[in-house]
Amino acid sequence: MKIYEVRASRALTPSGLPEYDYALNPYVGCLHGCLYCYAIDFTRGPPAAAWGEVVYVKVNLLELLRREVRQVKPGVVGLSTITDPYQPPEAKYKLTRGAVEMLAQAGFQVSIQTKSGMVTRDLDLLTRHRHAVDVGITITTLRDKARILEPDAAHPLARARAAEKLASTGVRVWIFLGPVVPGFNDNPQELTEVIQLARRIGAEVIYDRYRPKPRADAHLAARYRPVNSSPQWWSHVKRAIEKICADEGAVCLDAEEEWRRARRRRAER
Repeated sequence: MKIYEVRASRALTPSGLPEYDYALNPYVGCLHGCLYCYAIDFTRGPPAAAWGEVVYVKVNLLELLRREVRQVKPGVVGLSTITDPYQPPEAKYKLTRGAVEMLAQAGFQVSIQTKSGMVTRDLDLLTRHRHAVDVGITITTLRDKARILEPDAAHPLARARAAEKLASTGVRVWIFLGPVVPGFNDNPQELTEVIQLARRIGAEVIYDRYRPKPRADAHLAARYRPVNSSPQWWSHVKRAIEKICADEGAVCLDAEEEWRRARRRRAER
């Protein structure tokens, strides 16, 4: 594991995801090393070439953000879109904590997504600003085999405990059930376990299929196996997820459908 300090030229960038106005990524690269991560295709230099082994820390991020929140129109910030905001260096640098506080105080909405239990470290902050914050916890399966594709992320049971703890304080929590990978976590029983967790803690489920990107797909094939995410396979799995959600009384949203709605809303502004 190698961590390098770098200086960034900006903190907030326009988001390519329709549900967010801005993206904020305190780190470049991610030490969780998830084999399927699409962020490999949007990351340059050593953090991409040695995915999961190298991360750059934007040490001047909060300095930049302090200036930018006074210059741009408040909106929804995705934190983070191509890295995990609560990966190991956050314990020392606290860039995510500082950014959330600064953004919330400036009138921005902050949507956090993580695979780390470290998010509960900031329970005081997230509770204080719960009107301006939501937290997504990615859980692809609750079983030990998650380590195969997410080698250095927190164990999914630790993520489940973090989600439950946040939800119990009134923070809006959602579970990201994705990516669903053919032959890995598309078993109905495994899907049911994640959906039952979400229903029990009162969290929405946003689910999505594996969406291959060239470098990420090659990375997954080399370290796990080639994956064929066909439309026919996804149609079958999607129906299964929707049935489980209906049977369990859980609120489940298809990520692709939500993106389409967000694009329409953005176009209508």
